Amino acid sequence: MPLADGTNDQREDLAEPLPAEWTRESLTDVVLYGTHASPPCCKVRALLSLAGVPFRRRFGRASGAYAKFPVLFVNGRQINDSYVIFKSLAPVLFGRRYSAEDVALEELVTYGLMLSCEREAFADVECMKRWAAVAGLGSGISGFAIRHFAPLSLASKGADRLSSEHPDLREPVEYMVELKRALDDRGGRFFAGEAPGALDASAYGAIAVWAVGENAMPFATLALERSGLGTWYAAAGAAMPAVFEREGYWPLYT
Repeated sequence: MPLADGTNDQREDLAEPLPAEWTRESLTDVVLYGTHASPPCCKVRALLSLAGVPFRRRFGRASGAYAKFPVLFVNGRQINDSYVIFKSLAPVLFGRRYSAEDVALEELVTYGLMLSCEREAFADVECMKRWAAVAGLGSGISGFAIRHFAPLSLASKGADRLSSEHPDLREPVEYMVELKRALDDRGGRFFAGEAPGALDASAYGAIAVWAVGENAMPFATLALERSGLGTWYAAAGAAMPAVFEREGYWPLYT
């Protein structure tokens, strides 16, 4: 059932599908609400970046009934939740229908791998310090306080909350092994074939916050290595170099 303002809730399809005549070139007014170091927001940035669609970024959540982010406005239409954004917008961006297997893999990425990585990171104070650096909260006195004090409370609460809300979550490496198996079954360099597509952008965005550059977290690096996804991850990142460019002003980076 749609929310009070008529927009979709988490995991809920749009009440009215996007117009069938929309194409990537027709998307002229695109605005993403979220934060820089949010994995779901990173997923959407990767999707838009790979498709070459210009978009504006706004910090935090949008006004309205949906209390989370990301929220994407496309030509006046609002789409909530990175999973629903993928299902609704990927066919427009890349000009092809997505199979039930693609959607199942996207669900695995969003509600399995991404949450599992969050739980792993939240359980480790050192990981939270690296996350703060990825978020751009690593400078000045305030940055010092965030790196050395705020992560302690996140680590003590965030992992427990995720474990309680999602008791069936597996370890990140298990999801990556499943993704690698699907990649091998398809026989190409990427999930979309010899060039990356929507599913590649989504999976890369879900992992990248935890595995970016000098702030890569040991659990993510190890999972990529053990699963055999490291080569794919590097190639996908090379296709989307702008995903981690920051916009806005400290500490409200998007």
